[in-house]
Amino acid sequence: MKEFKYIIVEGLVKSFKTRLAEILAEEFNSRLILDNKDNPFLNEYYNSFANTENSLPLKTQLIFLLNRYAQQLEISQKGLFHKTTVCDYIFFRDGIYAHLMLSDEDLEIYKNFFNIFSKSVVTPDLVIYLQISFAEMLKRINETGSKAEKNIPTEYWREVYEGYNYYFFNYKTSPMLVVNMEKVDLNNKSDTQHLIDEIKTHKKGTRYYAPA
Repeated sequence: MKEFKYIIVEGLVKSFKTRLAEILAEEFNSRLILDNKDNPFLNEYYNSFANTENSLPLKTQLIFLLNRYAQQLEISQKGLFHKTTVCDYIFFRDGIYAHLMLSDEDLEIYKNFFNIFSKSVVTPDLVIYLQISFAEMLKRINETGSKAEKNIPTEYWREVYEGYNYYFFNYKTSPMLVVNMEKVDLNNKSDTQHLIDEIKTHKKGTRYYAPA
């Protein structure tokens, strides 16, 4: 088994990435870093979602960017004290949402901060990308999503879905395991153990995991 110092679990909305990150943190006896979603502008932003002529999208994105940058500094500064770190997001996915929601002018402001912060980001030893279909993502949002998530237009979720898949289809920075999460039940011990075994044996390049 290859020794991983830094593992990232990423995935589409309702792909259970946080749950898998928690499982892996326990399995590897590692430090767990969860996405800091504390954002004072978020609810107001959701309520004004259709109105792009305001400053809320930029404020919301910058707060998320600052929160995640602070966590990335923590990873780089304290990494030596833990054998492994597991994180439930990749820093660069922040740009997916920024490109969807910001005006051209605001996007340029955002990029200036993003480009500075990204220089301090630690490269993961392994990225695990959890994939589900667009139809399944919408189904899960309607079943278990928050009120705000349910009220967001389908067109937006389509753009998020396409943005994630485009980014990870072109991802080459580190080894990546793409997991079909419609084929894996994390409540099933056998499914979970098979996935863990697959993760432990992944060494390089991109591999796809979709059990029958």
